[in-house]
Amino acid sequence: MYSFRNIVMVSALLIAVIPTGTALAANMTKDQISTQIIGKTINAKRMGMAVTIHYRTDGSVSMKSLIFSGAGNWVYNGDGICMDLKSGPRRGNTCLTFEHLGGHKYKNSEGVEFTTSSE
Repeated sequence: MYSFRNIVMVSALLIAVIPTGTALAANMTKDQISTQIIGKTINAKRMGMAVTIHYRTDGSVSMKSLIFSGAGNWVYNGDGICMDLKSGPRRGNTCLTFEHLGGHKYKNSEGVEFTTSSE
């Protein structure tokens, strides 16, 4: 005879070993960000508009779209980065983490998906 506890334990075991088709994405490490994002051209869409961002190896950051541009500096913050924009519509400090979605596709902690290419 099966007890409620045995059924719960077997159910938990099945859930743990049966693939669900989606893996939980992990935040990228500082080393991964350094090799896959820093020094690359980032192409994103923000509110339907194409935006290009450059996190340069010298610690500067710039962004440009059809109707605005911005510039400032960035620094590592644990396994993410913080940027301090001195000009543009998003002036001030913003900190982000990143997830690698495969290939040259990524997503930041604000939910913006983007691709990278060589600068």
